[in-house]
Amino acid sequence: MPAMWAEIQELINRFPGKVGVWLENLHSHEQYAHNPDWKVYAASTIKLPMLCYALSTGADLRQAVPVKPETVAGGSGVLKDLSPGLSLPLLDLLTLMIIVSDNTATNVVLDFFGHKEPFNAYYQAQGWRSTYSAGMLSLPDDRPDPRRVKGEASTVSAEDLGLLLKQLWTGQLLPPEATQTALSILSRQQFTFFLRYLPADLDDLEEGTAPLRLYAKSGEIRKCRHDAGILAREGAAYSLVVLTETDADPRFHPDHPAVLLIGKIASVLYQHRLG
Repeated sequence: MPAMWAEIQELINRFPGKVGVWLENLHSHEQYAHNPDWKVYAASTIKLPMLCYALSTGADLRQAVPVKPETVAGGSGVLKDLSPGLSLPLLDLLTLMIIVSDNTATNVVLDFFGHKEPFNAYYQAQGWRSTYSAGMLSLPDDRPDPRRVKGEASTVSAEDLGLLLKQLWTGQLLPPEATQTALSILSRQQFTFFLRYLPADLDDLEEGTAPLRLYAKSGEIRKCRHDAGILAREGAAYSLVVLTETDADPRFHPDHPAVLLIGKIASVLYQHRLG
């Protein structure tokens, strides 16, 4: 077992909860995995396959889409705090859905494409067996999604997200222009746990002065912290997916044990293969 994976495995073994990991060299296709098919609550990582479906349709990204009152959600994002009656280009909604994990933008996108059914059909067609969109996100109790089955949750697995990232990076998933749009949006992610211990920050990435490129989507709910993305430098590229679930700390804070774990795993990858 390579030293890199031995270090990652030791970090996983010390974590007070369950972990799913997928790590792949996107050029040689060398893979490492831990609980790869574990189906876990997706949190906002479900927005990554949602983005891919939306771009796969060939829809006009310039068309204005209204933000309907029934799509306004709590949780992360900015649209919930803006004036009612907005309409935004579809491209802007997809961008907000990813880079600030906007739940309202996500619901608008879901509604625009006909709710969860076409999304789930697309996931299954791609071979993402554990990926499932349950419906609109973070609606208040007095205004539930009438098409969401009570008790259902959106799910993903490390293997599914790893396969998605490989298909995206190699151009197998989307046409060239859509691929570049997806990567451009993912490169502007403003919430990521991967950078915790890396020699770069969001300003460096935005200015192009970082020693690496990052295309990622994170997610968090009360028991789960996740990050999924591609770390690339000078011709080398690796997909990394880390999914976690723990009862050890119910708080949302930057030193949560899962946040630290995700950052440390990314750091081990960087030191051994990208540094």
